[in-house]
Amino acid sequence: MRACDQRGQALPIAMAVAAICAAVVMGLGAMGGLRVASNGARLAADLAALSAGRALLDAIPDSLVDPWDIRARLRGAASGAAAEAARGSGARVTGVLLVGEGRIPIQVQVTVRRPGPFGVEASATSRAGVAAPAGSVADGPVGWAAGGGYSGPLVYRDGKPMCPAVAAAFDQMDRAARAAGMDLVVVSAFRSDAEQAVLFARHPDRKWVAPPGRSRHRDSTELDLVVSGGVHAWLTRNAGLFGFVQRYSWEPWHWGFQPGCGGGRPGTGPAADLPAWVPARYRSLVMDSARRAGIAPGLLAAVLKAESDFRPDVVSSAGAQGIAQFMPATARGMGVRDPFDPVHAIPGAARLLAAGIREFGSVPLALASYNAGGGAVRRHGGIPPYPETQAYVARVLALAGQGAALPGGGAEVVLMRAGDLLA
Repeated sequence: MRACDQRGQALPIAMAVAAICAAVVMGLGAMGGLRVASNGARLAADLAALSAGRALLDAIPDSLVDPWDIRARLRGAASGAAAEAARGSGARVTGVLLVGEGRIPIQVQVTVRRPGPFGVEASATSRAGVAAPAGSVADGPVGWAAGGGYSGPLVYRDGKPMCPAVAAAFDQMDRAARAAGMDLVVVSAFRSDAEQAVLFARHPDRKWVAPPGRSRHRDSTELDLVVSGGVHAWLTRNAGLFGFVQRYSWEPWHWGFQPGCGGGRPGTGPAADLPAWVPARYRSLVMDSARRAGIAPGLLAAVLKAESDFRPDVVSSAGAQGIAQFMPATARGMGVRDPFDPVHAIPGAARLLAAGIREFGSVPLALASYNAGGGAVRRHGGIPPYPETQAYVARVLALAGQGAALPGGGAEVVLMRAGDLLA
């Protein structure tokens, strides 16, 4: 009887311990479910925003047929693409916001919700937009303006330098003009004060040529365009939709971008264009390697961040080595003698990315090739359906932002900002 009494007294204690253990397991399960849902929602939002941004870019030319209803048409195209992409990731779209000062939006923001285990649900928001490819300069610092009111990165259209914001808007306007059977040609864009001085000395008429230090071209917001063959009439009707205005009534060729360039600042240098999370000891090497390979420095930095977090001695479970996570055979193929030496590995990573961009014509596909191999991209005709690769592409694009744009060619849609809102 005493033994039975002792067992009866121990039963409540055992039940309490079991209840505590169950609560701990449920709590850990809920935390794990929250993390799974959060990661899934972030990936779904990134993919939905990229899809919406591409649909937005593709819909602009056709939408100009009825410019009064253009915002609604573009919103419909972006919303449909976002919803389809979200469904493919097991999520639903709860909000689509077009972002831009004019009637032609330059970004689209998408919010999604995705259920996870244990009844947990997470919400995430991502924004994608049109970014201009990085260009190069034949003389002086590569891709960087100097000697004018604008000091920042430069891209080229028709061989003329301009800031990335102007190039991205011009690309959209040029696409629309081509759909109408016209080609916009740039004959002048950013000019330094020294270049303006030479021009003014040749034509010292202030009505037609501003003195050095007074021309708006020094701000990298102005474009001189060929306006023959009906181009000027088309620009008069449509340029305002893209943020451009004819600056002077007596200069039909001179069009300025009203929103401005943004990021260029006097006293900054090319390395300042890299994200703050790039370690100081690697910033110059990343910039130089990207320039030599002809890719955007922000893209190369984002790959190194995603691959190794800039740790030169790391080895993955699959055997990938060093700061760029080269497999030994890939390192040999890229001419990288020591994958653990950043001086060799970072230029090799830049060359590998550039080769992927040349082969596939797309930054996302080049990233998928870097992660899963070019054979997998070719077999699947796009980003392979591997969760790891899809998450890798979305993360690098989110890290790189506008730096993920292609160096040369038309506009590219990239992630501009991504954030999680857990619920």
